[in-house]
Amino acid sequence: MRLWFSLIVLTAFSLGNMVCAEDAVRFRGENSQGIYNETGLLKTWPEGGPERLWVNEELADGWSSITKVKDRIYVNCLYTAESKKESIVCLDLNGKKLWQQPTGATWAGDYPSSRSTPTYVAGDKADDDRLLTLSGAGELYCIAAKDGAVIWRKYLTDIYQTKFGNWGIAESVVVKDGVVFVTVCGEKALAVALKLADGEVVWESPSNGDTCNYVTPVIWNNLLIIMTSHHVTGLDIASGKSMWKEDYQAITGPVRMAGINCNTPLLKDNQIFVTSGFGQGGVMFEILPDNKGLKQLWTNKDLDPYFGGVVELDGRIYGASFRGNWMSVDWNTGETVYNEPWEKLGKGATISADDMLYIYEEKRGTVGLVKPGDQFEIVGSFEIGVGSKENWAHPAISDGVLYVRHGNALAAYDIRKK
Repeated sequence: MRLWFSLIVLTAFSLGNMVCAEDAVRFRGENSQGIYNETGLLKTWPEGGPERLWVNEELADGWSSITKVKDRIYVNCLYTAESKKESIVCLDLNGKKLWQQPTGATWAGDYPSSRSTPTYVAGDKADDDRLLTLSGAGELYCIAAKDGAVIWRKYLTDIYQTKFGNWGIAESVVVKDGVVFVTVCGEKALAVALKLADGEVVWESPSNGDTCNYVTPVIWNNLLIIMTSHHVTGLDIASGKSMWKEDYQAITGPVRMAGINCNTPLLKDNQIFVTSGFGQGGVMFEILPDNKGLKQLWTNKDLDPYFGGVVELDGRIYGASFRGNWMSVDWNTGETVYNEPWEKLGKGATISADDMLYIYEEKRGTVGLVKPGDQFEIVGSFEIGVGSKENWAHPAISDGVLYVRHGNALAAYDIRKK
């Protein structure tokens, strides 16, 4: 009797501490919303942060986040420290390099390093699994996930005569139902859809005259929603037809660096929130029935993240302002809930998992665990302490492991409850 009771208690304890996890197949999780669907994670961290499982300091430079699927990790890096090409590096779950495949040309202007996160697409068979990556100069590669073999490639910015922004391309590729979607902002097209199988063109959406920005599109119902230098646009996902277009810059007004947009839009029900740095701030829209357009609901000038993204939890939007404060804004009203500095640290990226916030600031590479609510409450932090150049990569979480990239280094931390 006692044995059975002990087994029941042990089973209940194990289930209560079980991690519910999923693969991280694209930039910032499902639909790039910054939410990783994990449970059973630590709600506070010990002094010095969670246990570091491993670190790989032999990557070439880059700001890509990671993609993690089953027992493989994929990250976008320069091919070599001196090269002008990017590459996909495949690691095992201990951080050991399995293979490296050179891909497209990197951006040749300011900050010439890799930036787009690989997108993983499962095939009918394991050998059919694919990775899509878009280089800083606009070369799109489709490669085999098992070994990096190139399946097809297209130099999209050459084909469509892309009008570049200041820092090339930083968009991560969106794929749905065997179709690849890419913003090209060229004289010939605004965006294109290509067959995953062979790169054949499905549709080309007419140009709107904007320059490219650094925003990964999102999908809402039958729409591909993209953000360019001035406009938020909803394209019919089947045909590329523009269903509506809103001039975001006209709403935010003139600022010194207008037209630089880097944050993926947030979606909830039939509402969409877009925001950008340099004092542009955020705008909440309602998507009208039958895709008749957008209705402006509110604006907020405080929350203007550069490229660290925002997340929504329980009716609150969380992120960092361009000046470096960490913020919360009410989803329904646009009112600022808090606007606080984090010691003397800088702005950075924000993601979420298991109803907690994970922030990664750019000055010293400090990672923080934040309890959501009415106050900015840090419940654990640590410095990555390795790596090179800027702390600009977004963290990612999969199977109870937090992955933090800093240039040539990638570190993995165990954030599961014990």
